[in-house]
Amino acid sequence: MPLLEMNGSTLTQPLLEMDKVVAGYGPTPVLFDVNMSINKGDIACLLGRNGVGKTTVLRTIIGLNTPNSGSISFGGKDITKTPTYKRAREGIAYIPQGREIIPYLSVLDNLKMGFSASGKKGNKISSEIFDFFPMLHEHLERQGGLLSGGQQQQLAIARGLVCNPKIMLLDEPTEGIQPSIVQEIEDTLRRINKEKGITVLVVEQKIEFARKLAQKFFIMEKGSIVENGSTAELTDSLLHRYLAV
Repeated sequence: MPLLEMNGSTLTQPLLEMDKVVAGYGPTPVLFDVNMSINKGDIACLLGRNGVGKTTVLRTIIGLNTPNSGSISFGGKDITKTPTYKRAREGIAYIPQGREIIPYLSVLDNLKMGFSASGKKGNKISSEIFDFFPMLHEHLERQGGLLSGGQQQQLAIARGLVCNPKIMLLDEPTEGIQPSIVQEIEDTLRRINKEKGITVLVVEQKIEFARKLAQKFFIMEKGSIVENGSTAELTDSLLHRYLAV
């Protein structure tokens, strides 16, 4: 049963909740009793050293990893055993690390892949996508593999946006990208959140990016959430304890 959070005088049910989730790869657990609650409209960041299970959290939310125990709810519905394609149709968009652009397809055809993920019929990309990502409109016929890393990342986010999701899960969206494009991605994610009301969960290594973008943070260590709160409470002491190499 999802916990209800007090928001002013109103009880709010979390959009996404993980309750004591244990999951991994085959019989080997990577996540241990993961608890996470994200409200509609949140921008949250998931932080931690390499190898602590951050990507596995996202993969478990979207259904690529099946929990050994615990539960996941989305929009008040238990999705613990729901197949990945149905989770996408419920409104969960996953933008993986490495972007997974199809290199020999055009930018336009890569964008249209978003329709298949959502299960919605259609082949016309909304002009709204190009309002968020004007660069893509200039390169519609260009092969995805010929774009720069930063352009490919924008294409991956736009492809997730095509299906009009309720939440976007982004794994390391700034990895290997030049600072000017990192700033563009930050600004665009904030706009998407504000203008479309889409909730955002980001796994990120760039601490300043996470601090500036997100309102809420979670820190992982050894497969568990060990700290969480408002990013205003994300102190240098916490960062040194859990993220310093």
